[in-house]
Order: sequence, then structure tokens, then C-alpha cells
Amino acid sequence: MHDDRLYDEKELEKSWLLSYSDLITLLFVIVVIIAASQTTNIQSQREEAKKETAKQQATLQQVHESLDLLNLQKLELQREVHELEAQKKSLTGSESEKPAVPDAIKPPPPVGSAENDAAMRDMETVRTQLSSALAELNLDFEETEEGLRIRLPVSILFSSGSADLKKQGQQVVGTVAGVLQKFGNRVRIEGYTDDVPIARSPYKTNWELSTGRAIAVMREMVDAYTLPSSRFTVAGMGEYKPLVDNSNEENRTRNRRVEIIILAEKE
Repeated sequence: MHDDRLYDEKELEKSWLLSYSDLITLLFVIVVIIAASQTTNIQSQREEAKKETAKQQATLQQVHESLDLLNLQKLELQREVHELEAQKKSLTGSESEKPAVPDAIKPPPPVGSAENDAAMRDMETVRTQLSSALAELNLDFEETEEGLRIRLPVSILFSSGSADLKKQGQQVVGTVAGVLQKFGNRVRIEGYTDDVPIARSPYKTNWELSTGRAIAVMREMVDAYTLPSSRFTVAGMGEYKPLVDNSNEENRTRNRRVEIIILAEKE
């Protein structure tokens, strides 16, 4: 009995340790929970800070891009201003250096004058007769600011690589010359080719070939129809002014042509 009491007393003396350990454990759990919640809050705050920083950087980038665009626009405006000022100075210098027009030089007739009305009537007559003559050949013309432009395909005028008029070409040129015989309008003849290099021809370049063809049309009008050569201007354009791109044979055929421009100007 004595030993049992001693044992119980010792056990009672140690029982407070259990409560103390439970208290310490509980405090530790509380501290862990508080630390975990604080860590979560810190992580969340870091994420928010990163997002805010990224947003600010994007805004700064947009501001920089806007400033760059404004600077470019400013430079472009300055360049245009400089160009306009240079043009103004050039025009001012041209006006100051322009010689006085001698009294002997006759100014162009004013719009509505008798001479201008006569020229318009002549062009209208040329237009009517030309339309009738070309209709028989299934050819057409167009009106431009310069005058009447007739576009003749090379295929009906010349053989490949040649500047010698074929019989059909002579007939077509003769049709146009027959109309021109009745009027004194100046005429410009322009030759054109495609961009294919010349392989077999007495002409070395397309430019020379186009010029030769334009001259051949002019010579036919002068020699066969006695039109004065002083009325004509001839130009060879080569492949440099195509109607359409030379991407296929159909387009290249359209680009090979001779154009006759009947000007409103009289000789």
C-alpha cells in the first residue's frame, strides 16, 4: 500500500507536464498557422506587385512608342516644310529670272476665240473621219488631253524583230494618213516593245527596234502619202512604258505596239 501511494503521488507530480506539453503544442500549431497565412499573404502581395510592375512597364512602352511616332511625324512635317520652302524659293527665283515676253510673240488664243473654235471644229472632224476609217479595220482610238491616240498592234504592222512594214501594215498606216492629209495637225509617233531581249534582228536592243518601227510608220506617211515630215515627232520607248506587266504572252502582245497621237496643235 505504501508503495502504491508513492507511485500515485509521483504520477500526480508529473501530470502538469502533460498539460504544459499540450499547451506548447497548441501554441506551436497556432504559430505555424499564422506563419502559413502570412506567407500566403506575402506571396499574393508579390504577385500583385509583379502584375502592377508589368502593367506599368507596358504603359511606359506605349508612351515610348507614342513619343517615337510623334518624333517621326515631326521629322516628316519638318521635311515637308523644307521641301515646300525650297519649292517656293525655286518658283520665286524662276519668276524673277523669267525674261520679258517680246511683243512680237503672239500669245495663245483665249478660250472661246475664233481660232480656238476653229481648232476644236477641226479636231471634231478628224475624230469623226478617223472613227469611220478605223471602224473598217476593227481598230479604235482614245481621246486624251493631247489629242487623239491611235494604238496599233505590232502584229498587224511588222514581223517579229523587223521594222519593215507588212502589206497589211501599209494599208493600216495608209488609212490614218488619208485622214491626216485633209488637216494640218501635228503628229507624234511612238514605238513600244515587250521586255524580251532581241535574239535575231538587225537591231541590238528593244529601244532601237521600237525607234525603227516608229520611223518606218512616219516614212510611210511621208513617202507614200506626201505628208510633210515637219509635222512629225518620232520616239522609241522600248520596253520601258508597258501598258500591262509582261508576265505572260497575251500581255507582251499588248505591249508590242505603235501609237499615233494626232495633236490639236497645227503646224
